[in-house]
Amino acid sequence: MTFLLRQRTMIRKATEEDIPVIKQLMQSEPDYWNQDSRPDALRIALGSAKDLAFVWDEEGSMLGFICAHDLGFRAYLSELIVHRSARRRGIGKQLVQRVQDELVQRKCPVLFSDVWRTAEMFYRSLGWSEPKVTLLRIKLEGENSQPPAI
Repeated sequence: MTFLLRQRTMIRKATEEDIPVIKQLMQSEPDYWNQDSRPDALRIALGSAKDLAFVWDEEGSMLGFICAHDLGFRAYLSELIVHRSARRRGIGKQLVQRVQDELVQRKCPVLFSDVWRTAEMFYRSLGWSEPKVTLLRIKLEGENSQPPAI
């Protein structure tokens, strides 16, 4: 007699083998995936995250992904996405908690992230608040990439 073991829901470390599905997950959300991203962007992100990249795997389906980076003096949460069909089930909260728990064990003092405006209330419900910093950027390619002449 053969028994089939039902795969359970689990948070597990993301691997390079997950990259195609992670990319599909990101592309499924309007305006999330930047078409100008380097072809190896996810491989680089996983490599720099080391052991702070996780997926939510439910019965063989990837429904969530989170990626963070420990910089020693602070950490940065660079990606969090939950498939549209699986939202409001606590998946994002559990993924964020997993990263926070890992960073607490490392005695990392603070975790930063730039978040979509539509996700701001989600993060605030988890206890996140605005730091006393301003997020700035510079585009490194294209006509707007040069600083203005002073």
